[in-house]
Amino acid sequence: EYDLIKEIKKIIKKYSVMKDTEQYKFELYLPKKAIVKADKNKINQVIYNLINNAINYTGDDNTVLINITEEKKQYLVEIKDSGKGIEKEKLDHIWDKYYKNEKNHQRNVVGTGLGLSIVKEILEEHDFSYGVKSKKNVGTTFYFKVKKINNVNK
Repeated sequence: EYDLIKEIKKIIKKYSVMKDTEQYKFELYLPKKAIVKADKNKINQVIYNLINNAINYTGDDNTVLINITEEKKQYLVEIKDSGKGIEKEKLDHIWDKYYKNEKNHQRNVVGTGLGLSIVKEILEEHDFSYGVKSKKNVGTTFYFKVKKINNVNK
């Protein structure tokens, strides 16, 4: 059990160089606390991979949005970019190993094509639901739901 919000804030601090040197903006919409039960290192890896993906594909505004919404029994974690979006027929393939959506790449970033397949594997190991929504010329949102721990000391 741990506070997902604390972890996300730690992760975002590691991107401060990109904020300073490349004018990236990270917009955070987070509750004060989000106590969850999961493998912290693995979920951090999911968050890193999704943020890196958003950085690679975000639009000219260099903005990555991280939104956590509290639902009844879980937290919805969303990581959004403002890029070109992903065509509907390609959405099913983005979770495949070594798949890269070359045409939509905003930045010249080196990647293995393993990031999203790792995300998928970790989230399935946790039995967490996940997915992606994308709109052409608006951007892409990757999301997953993590089970909430009801903490009496809220």
